[in-house]
Amino acid sequence: MIAFIDTEVNPRTKKVADYGAVREDGAVLHSSSKADFDAFVSKCDTVCGHNIINFDLKYTSLRGNSTIVDTLFLSPLLFPKRPYHHLVKDDKLQVDELNNPVNDSMKARDLLNDEVTAWNQLSDNRREIYYYLLNETQEFGGFFKYIGYSPNISWISAIFASKPDWRQLILKEYDGKVCSHADFETLVKQYPIELAYCLAVIGADDIFSITPAWVIRNYPQVVNVMNMLCNTSCGDCEYCHQRLDAHYGLKEFFGYDEFRIFDGVPMQQQAVEYAIRGESLLTIFPTGGGKSLTFQLPALMAGRNTHGLTVVISPLQSLMKDQVDNLAARGISNAVTINRLLDPIERATAIEQVADGTANLLYIAPEMLRSKTIERLLMGRNVVRFVIDEAHCFSAWGHDFRVDYLYIGDFIRQLQEKKQLGQPIAVSCFTATAKQKVISDICDYFRAKLGLELKVFAANAERKNLRYSVLHADTADEKYNLLRSLILGHNCPSIVYVSRTRRTRELAQHLVKDGIRALPFNGKMEAADKVKNQNAFMSGEAQVIVATSAFGMGVDKKDVGLVVHYNISDSLENYVQEAGRAGRDPQMQAECFVLYADSDLDKHFILLNQTKLSISEIQQVWKAIKDVTAKRDKVSCSPLDIARQAGWGDEIDDIETRVKAAIAALEDAGYIQRGSNSPHVFATGIAVKNMDEARRKLMVSPLFDEQSREEAARIIKSLISARSTAEGRGAEAESRVDYLADILGMNKATVIRNINLMRQDGLLADSRDMQAWITKSTTVRNLDAMLRLEQFMLQQFSEEARRFSYKELNEEAQKAGMNY
Repeated sequence: MIAFIDTEVNPRTKKVADYGAVREDGAVLHSSSKADFDAFVSKCDTVCGHNIINFDLKYTSLRGNSTIVDTLFLSPLLFPKRPYHHLVKDDKLQVDELNNPVNDSMKARDLLNDEVTAWNQLSDNRREIYYYLLNETQEFGGFFKYIGYSPNISWISAIFASKPDWRQLILKEYDGKVCSHADFETLVKQYPIELAYCLAVIGADDIFSITPAWVIRNYPQVVNVMNMLCNTSCGDCEYCHQRLDAHYGLKEFFGYDEFRIFDGVPMQQQAVEYAIRGESLLTIFPTGGGKSLTFQLPALMAGRNTHGLTVVISPLQSLMKDQVDNLAARGISNAVTINRLLDPIERATAIEQVADGTANLLYIAPEMLRSKTIERLLMGRNVVRFVIDEAHCFSAWGHDFRVDYLYIGDFIRQLQEKKQLGQPIAVSCFTATAKQKVISDICDYFRAKLGLELKVFAANAERKNLRYSVLHADTADEKYNLLRSLILGHNCPSIVYVSRTRRTRELAQHLVKDGIRALPFNGKMEAADKVKNQNAFMSGEAQVIVATSAFGMGVDKKDVGLVVHYNISDSLENYVQEAGRAGRDPQMQAECFVLYADSDLDKHFILLNQTKLSISEIQQVWKAIKDVTAKRDKVSCSPLDIARQAGWGDEIDDIETRVKAAIAALEDAGYIQRGSNSPHVFATGIAVKNMDEARRKLMVSPLFDEQSREEAARIIKSLISARSTAEGRGAEAESRVDYLADILGMNKATVIRNINLMRQDGLLADSRDMQAWITKSTTVRNLDAMLRLEQFMLQQFSEEARRFSYKELNEEAQKAGMNY
């Protein structure tokens, strides 16, 4: 007889608060008594549950003579294909209620019945492979004993005469899906469970089916095993000749017959092949020279072969959207971006695509690496490579240095450590132009941070289909008339670069008055306006885009025939990048003009001086950080919070960037350490037992309208599920507002509003959401100060309603001697 069990364990005391069990004969137990539980299951020779080997068994006396069946380990083996089994959420059963072990026992029973059915539907060959790999393991041995499975000895003997030839056995079942010369003997001996899980995913015949996050977390070698099977070329089998061949992939994904040649050297092909082999590299190709394809092709091939995820880090949101759109136009739908230009629903959809495996290419900005949502997302996927576009942003000697790039190496290292990866994640860096010092900085950075040696592929930046000209204009009117003449004379899609955000709007408006379809684009525009204007230009609705350098990196509009620099660029490297956005189609001729006045250099140097960060400003930021950390070691605050603490006014140009640059300097010098973003935590106290109770309360509550009632139901369902999943791993439930907003497709304000309403209505509790930082040296003094302040406040209140001014109340408190 078999019993299905589950326990509810107090996460603080680590003691069982509740036992649940269901027997094969229909008997049910729900008790807090261990004696009752032991008596109930003593009649059974087999015990089954979900995640009981690593969790429930330690709280019982069942490890003796009982056969143990754990549905957790069987699930990814027998349901490897999307859609996955509806009862399973990562490593925990799907639940809509808290603390009901009987209900979870019944779900484990239903899941095991489905697993037995799935096992019986496997081919004979696959069952033999799984049995020989897993029969002697703790995780699976009980299942084979329970179902009474034994291998077909006569069938095996007929083929192999003695013990199975693992290479032939696996190749017979997975013909053309793995490398024929993979080291199966080593894999079978050292990694039988990891091999079985990899074969299950490979056998699903769906490139978007992935290994569950909990498997990667508990069996980190599954990543290396998959790589050995499907992404390490032997150079001598049909699989490797096709699935790992750069030319084959180029034709399959992009329809091209040949790679680009630079000065007679097939450098693009060399870079692609180097990446396919899993090596790290730095590639310097001119704008329009095929950088995007050079990292997209290995990413798409790795997604197909190993179901792995490639993360592309790019500084500009316009680049991400443009590249995702271009791939979609080619019928490649497994690339997504997560950035601030997305509305909450689009963002939630993209997150879901990455999580469930339907996206194998993810574009994010460098600052997104500090998001806990992104960290959790990447922890659950096999990340095969990080691609850093515009890699010159690493170097302070580069023409577009970005502070957030300096965190990339730390993030990758921490990810590797948390995943317990034996081999480092490969890195590909790309840029259009770079001085030798910048190249050295990039290579030194990854050598120091990750121990990686980057192979450098550097092509000549010359673009033979571009013609460069400089036109002199003494006055503003003369310069504008020249611009208008150039645009009207060329009558083609055109980009006009200016140095100030305000000028993008003014110049675009002026051109529109003259009958030219022009739109502005700059980094300070609203996200929706950026998307709208970029789409209008890319589709041809607008002929001219007037932009700062915030527009254009990676924007692949092939018919741009004219680029005009209304103001000179910050540097020669910037100019080469911006002018290179013309003539992306190598078959067309394009023109690049600089409109130059004698006073332009003076203005240019004034702008450069305004961007410098002085040592006194760094000291001001350091003092501000010391002030806000005076009473605790860790704080979570925005750059604007620090700026105001430093006494800086909002009139300072690019204030957030200046604060981040100062913080990066302090971090590099070892004064501080910046971690992940940590928004406020809400709603950790759930005051209902299940979703039925929550819905009943929401239906009768006068605080909710129809829309907020539905929003609140989604929020609390997510909280219940997160709590259950976390407790199953002995972890803390994820309940931060930013994470809830991301996964539910809501904005943060909506989540906070509904959480506050649920608190008022008693669905969520306030008592568990409070935190305090206490140090021994100041405890008594601080508590005394707070008590005196509370007594003062109570004296100000009366039975009658009264309006208070915070400012006046504060002044009265100070007069009463409360200056803290």
